[in-house]
Amino acid sequence: AQCLAQVMRHERPDVDARRRDLVRLQGEFRLRLHALEKELLRALNASQGSILDDDAVVATLETLKLEAAEVARKAAETDGIMREVDQIAQSFTPLARACSAVYFALDRLAALHPFYQFSLDFFNRIFRDAVERNANLDGIADERLRLRILRRDLFALAFRRAAVSLHHDKQLALLVQLAQIKLRGDEESEDGDAGPSQEAWARLNADLDFVMRDALLAAPSAPADADVATELAATRVAGVAASADARTALAALAQQLPWCRAWVRELGAESGSGADEWAAFAASDEPERCVPSAALLADGDALSGLPAALALRTLIVVRALRPERVLAAAARFASAVFEGAMGDALGARMDDAGLAHIVADEADAATPVALCSVPGHDAAYRVDALAREQQRGVHAVAMGSVEGFALADQAIAAAAKSGAWVLLKNVHLAPTWLGQLEKRLQTLRAHDQFRLFLTTEINPAVPASLLRRARTLVFEPAPGIRANLLESLASIKNTAGPAELARLHFLLAWLHSVAVERLRYAPLGWSSAYEFSDADFACALATVDCWVARAAHGRANVDPARIPWDAIRTLLAESVYGGRIDSDFDHAVLRSFVARWFCADAYGADFDLCDGVRAPEGIAPRDFVRWCEQLPEHEPPTWLGLPPNAETLLLVHKGRELVADVRRLRSLMDDDDGDDDDEGEEPAPNAASAATADADHAELPAFMRQVELLAAGFAAALPAAALPPLSAAPDAADTPLFRVVEREHSVAQTLLAQVRRDLEQLRRVCRGECKQTNHLRQLLADFNAGVVPQSWLVYTVPRGLALSRWIADFVQRLSQTQALAQSALDPQARIDVWLGGLLFPEAFITATRQMAAKQLACSLEELHIALVREPAGVAVSGLKLEGAAWSDSVQLNDGRAEPLDSCYLQWSKDACQDGVVVPVYLNGDRGLLLFQTSVPVGPSTDKQQVVQRAVAITAA
Repeated sequence: AQCLAQVMRHERPDVDARRRDLVRLQGEFRLRLHALEKELLRALNASQGSILDDDAVVATLETLKLEAAEVARKAAETDGIMREVDQIAQSFTPLARACSAVYFALDRLAALHPFYQFSLDFFNRIFRDAVERNANLDGIADERLRLRILRRDLFALAFRRAAVSLHHDKQLALLVQLAQIKLRGDEESEDGDAGPSQEAWARLNADLDFVMRDALLAAPSAPADADVATELAATRVAGVAASADARTALAALAQQLPWCRAWVRELGAESGSGADEWAAFAASDEPERCVPSAALLADGDALSGLPAALALRTLIVVRALRPERVLAAAARFASAVFEGAMGDALGARMDDAGLAHIVADEADAATPVALCSVPGHDAAYRVDALAREQQRGVHAVAMGSVEGFALADQAIAAAAKSGAWVLLKNVHLAPTWLGQLEKRLQTLRAHDQFRLFLTTEINPAVPASLLRRARTLVFEPAPGIRANLLESLASIKNTAGPAELARLHFLLAWLHSVAVERLRYAPLGWSSAYEFSDADFACALATVDCWVARAAHGRANVDPARIPWDAIRTLLAESVYGGRIDSDFDHAVLRSFVARWFCADAYGADFDLCDGVRAPEGIAPRDFVRWCEQLPEHEPPTWLGLPPNAETLLLVHKGRELVADVRRLRSLMDDDDGDDDDEGEEPAPNAASAATADADHAELPAFMRQVELLAAGFAAALPAAALPPLSAAPDAADTPLFRVVEREHSVAQTLLAQVRRDLEQLRRVCRGECKQTNHLRQLLADFNAGVVPQSWLVYTVPRGLALSRWIADFVQRLSQTQALAQSALDPQARIDVWLGGLLFPEAFITATRQMAAKQLACSLEELHIALVREPAGVAVSGLKLEGAAWSDSVQLNDGRAEPLDSCYLQWSKDACQDGVVVPVYLNGDRGLLLFQTSVPVGPSTDKQQVVQRAVAITAA
């Protein structure tokens, strides 16, 4: 209502003035009627005897009756005029609803990260600039055109201003969310035959709902879907559907989206125009641009006039067949919705000009500018550079101590009077003082030119209320080896020393850049997100300078062979960078890099930094800077020691994160306006259920109906009966392996009962048959967001696993537990176990160790585990080798995960010394190490490359 009033006041001041006058007149009429009622009561109270005999009372009644009739007539006339005014205002209602939806979309971003805080004042500035200060409206008189421009610019301005407050990889999630809001507004404001039909909008909404909810198991599979799945097993279109994940996604598409059935079957064709188009799609570097149109319009031409719907279907196809291009397809969808208006804003990073604009136009004396950086990156230099450019005085204070608090208070008080700038550094070290600062800013009367800058790491200690008050900007280091190299070399101030020192500084910058850049590929680059920072590089510089100075003894040159390489390598690998690493395998990667680059051979003319990259020649720092400037902005992953398809794996991971983020935001949007979507619907027909239901469930929102379907599908996918009782031969009941299986059986049985109970209660809540509890409310929120309820996570699963995939995985685990329960376990039995499908795989490995120790009559400490391909020990299945292939020996590949068909856990007293030691992780997150094993390496394979590529085995 507030947005509508402001839009009307600016766009139709005449109508707004009439509306205000009518509201005032209606108020006056109501007051007059009230006064007449009181006058009538007074006349009746003053009458003596019979009222009909009192001529004065009768005359008064006649007068009041006539006057009241006149007032009622005028009020009725104003009601008619008000209806006409409201009808005119209806054309502005979609814009007002869009304003409201955009504000709540910004407010919900805190669900993605606690630093994404936006206040109502922040949105009001956007609204005023889009409506009242919009230069694009100059000279435009047509009302419909002005409304379209206002809606377009509102979305564009909101995204541009909010995007700089988000991490780079979260901007697209906001853009897709805004695209959904705009589509909803477009559908509501469509005029009859002027635009797409209602059928087209219905199809678009069905596709969008599928993408947002990803209900792979929303309904039991029909026989036709089973036929499709069988056909997909043989589908090969240039490898486009070769993976099990792709076949699962295609089966889900064919099951739930009718338009997908025809083209999914067409994928298996070996010839024809369709096969050629799909082959071109599979081979294209930009498959989102060449999806066969016959697939997108398989259900008719109703969507041909709706580019956003075609772009959405393109996203669905790409997500199923080419998941590494989900980001590009999602950006293309948003571009189609906004008609290309957001193309330059997506991916833009904050530069000095943008910071100057924000300081001058978007911030004021009472709004601090918070420069938030990822750990290891400091943006304070940008404020210093801006102050020098604008010739402004800036008082910098380092926070973190009591003295810093006092100096900050004094600096703010002085600068508020003089109009100077204050820069408070590392305020995340003073969270308590920040609460006092927020209160002080509320009452601070400062000079118009006063500005307060806060630099902070992205840290949960910073109060959310302060972030909402501030103009928050998120700074991240530019990606790529080139950007990191140039930044590192530019930070070197001390160039005094022997001539050989410049090359050592370059090698340090290369090591630092590789270490930082591999963080982008975690958990493949590093198993954890280590906080390598500029301070590490500065410490490494000081270390190298010290040891080289000792070797040079003041000379202008030093023999590279006389440089203390062992000391430098040890300090870099164990202390400076190695001190932040807590994984033995990440330590091995770091030691491999340090050993390769920090040696006397680095001064040779033919020294290679990596395959295909020859080290630069030169002795002056400027020579190395010029070489770095010639590097490409985006390097191949092989420069970092990673497999060639590491970028593809990274894009697949980011695509999944994007879909998860958009789903989370969509679920919050459904929670906010779900009741409005179902206004006027009939209550549940079951009278007995309705009698016991809470009044809040009389009209169920749409998302609850979707949750009910989802819960029904999940319940149908679970086993129909409980797990059979566990039995074993008498001589096997006390073995360690049986106790492990017994625990697996007990936990699986308990979890299955809980999941069934939760699903049944959730369905009853969605049908309005029982009241909600806190537990059920949380279940509703989790199901709507597509995340696994916390109460179900009794065993370790990959981070961000979708709810539908968790159910499918849980069903497979139950199947294995049932098979184990039905078999008679004894010490001599050979068991083929899906290692990653066990609820507690560490306990299983420990049990096999205990059994081997008993058989070999030795202690547990004497045993060493090995994973072998020959039949020996306990058979395990479901393992995958990431980054290499293993036939007779391990050979590096392009980074694909190769399944290991038959493997065996073997315990022996002798540790294998041949080959390369690789980790065996529970899943692709590489967070839980099960054990490590030595694998054979062929003579043509470099062992150091195996280490640097982080080759590993995953069990699930």
